[in-house]
Amino acid sequence: MKIKVLSDVVINQIAAGEVVERPASVVRELVDNAVDAGATDIFIALESGGHNRIRVRDNGCGMTRDEALLAFERHATSKVTAIEDLNTLTTMGFRGEALASIAAVSKIKLTTRSKDASIGTAVTFRGGKLVDVQSVAWNEGTEMEVEHLFFNTPARRKFLKSPRSEVSRIRAWVAHSALSRPHVRYRLVSDGDEILNLPIVDSIQSRGAHVFPGDLTPISLREGGVKVQGMIGHPGQALADASGFVILINGRLISDKIILRAAREGYDSMLKDREFPIGYLSITMPAEYVDVNVHPQKSEVRFRHPDQVFAVVRGAVLAGVRSIKRPLMNVTAPMPPQAEAAAPAPVESPRAAFVAPSVPQTSVVSVPQTAPISRFEWPIPAPTAKAPAAPVVTQTLGGSNVAEEIAPRSFQPSFFVASTPPPAYETATKTIANRDFRFQDLRYIGQLLGCYLVCEIDDRLVVVDMHAAHERVNYNKIREARSKRALTVQKLLIPERVRLTPEQVVGLLEQEEALKELAFEVAQVDAEIVEIHGVPGVLSHLDSIGVIKDIAAEPVLAGWRERLDERIDHLTARLACHASVRGGDVINRSEAYALLQQLDVAETAGACPHGRPVVAEFSRDAVERWFGRDR
Repeated sequence: MKIKVLSDVVINQIAAGEVVERPASVVRELVDNAVDAGATDIFIALESGGHNRIRVRDNGCGMTRDEALLAFERHATSKVTAIEDLNTLTTMGFRGEALASIAAVSKIKLTTRSKDASIGTAVTFRGGKLVDVQSVAWNEGTEMEVEHLFFNTPARRKFLKSPRSEVSRIRAWVAHSALSRPHVRYRLVSDGDEILNLPIVDSIQSRGAHVFPGDLTPISLREGGVKVQGMIGHPGQALADASGFVILINGRLISDKIILRAAREGYDSMLKDREFPIGYLSITMPAEYVDVNVHPQKSEVRFRHPDQVFAVVRGAVLAGVRSIKRPLMNVTAPMPPQAEAAAPAPVESPRAAFVAPSVPQTSVVSVPQTAPISRFEWPIPAPTAKAPAAPVVTQTLGGSNVAEEIAPRSFQPSFFVASTPPPAYETATKTIANRDFRFQDLRYIGQLLGCYLVCEIDDRLVVVDMHAAHERVNYNKIREARSKRALTVQKLLIPERVRLTPEQVVGLLEQEEALKELAFEVAQVDAEIVEIHGVPGVLSHLDSIGVIKDIAAEPVLAGWRERLDERIDHLTARLACHASVRGGDVINRSEAYALLQQLDVAETAGACPHGRPVVAEFSRDAVERWFGRDR
């Protein structure tokens, strides 16, 4: 076999195979060029999903006649002059391969005029060969028209997706790429129908509101030259893949496992193994911190300091997640099912499933300070004389210090503790449409299906999952006690025995380090029995046997010791679940208000530790649609 030098046509077609994968690849390259040209208005038109025609027009700086011809030469670019320039790239394009590659597998026409020229230039290529050059009347800017993509490589053309699939992919790419450039207008038309119109706005958050409709939480953090901005969704909106999470580095749309993992870790224990958040992150850093020249389609990058980037992204997302309090807005359909082994389903009970308000709306709920309220008590009374002494943990609620007794196991205090009596609620409640959502502004109506607290405010119906809400409060209580090194062991007077399989006993004892971090003391009795000698004192209503059984039955992923904090967070969520009120438990009005008050001072009050929503909100319009009142 003899070695031969390939022709320019074959070379360009091979290069096209790396750069031009599908119509969306063409759109990406042409739009990137428009951005580099300083355009503030970019118009994209498709025919048959880009199979037949792609047209991209911009109002950028344009080109002269000589530049228009030179642009189709391989490795002809205005963005790089020396190898050192690759270390400080700020442009979207830089290799000079895009136009040559596209021209090699299509018919392409470039029409352009620079600011200083009095007349424009039209250049046409077909299969990589120059066909025509003309002088034309044209406004400042450039239009690229690509027809019959892969006409000369039919094997590649037949592998293209359907036009509908290509339109969907192109629309997603344009919308996501536009996030980092709020000063640019983007319009996308498919077969004559406008399917995307993103106007010029004043900030990335405003652009994000156009691309990601819904109630997302803004985040922003700058550390050591790395700045993270963006919006993140409620963990209850998580998807089964990463398609709803957008990452931009210095304005470039990329996919990156490091950043995605950092974002997922920022959600603590609230995302399951195969769940991914929705939202976007726009990350900016000095150009020398990132290498963008590692992928033919420029969709991946390499960081000089990946640990620093990871830490900043995780910190930004974590801070944003912990600020989530607002309910999921205008819910019109059931939330997707969330598998959670320990979460109870609402159960039907012969007991009253709905507790009607016992006081008028205009009155103040008054609770005696000493008399207990059913099996719950608010506030917690002092332990009886028979109870042994216990340490005291002081917790700040709404600016007041509440001394919470860590009671022995035989003492059953209330689930919910409020620092002050529930507030008075007037018949005409104040509007909260334009300020932060507060749980204590809700007017409690009653308990539904044994698990949900039905409330209202203004003209909105608000439903709170009491188990998820109490779970969040308990999770935060444990985590705060750990951070202050105040998580103490409460010794049990009579150890509790748990029967497990021999394999479960071994697996449980291997996690002894994590259990000790959570103030659990467990000892092996024999091959199938362990004893619980101590439990976290901060949780007074804990089903410790249920917790141990759950932990022992759950498979542990390899390498958990290297991620001990992550494992402890996961176990903390388990503890919180078993210490919380369950579906079917009836709580009284005062306890409901006390729980709402605690949610207002809780981080991430909008989601339980497993990511399920704590609260959902329904507009008056949505409720009236249920009953046909909108017709």
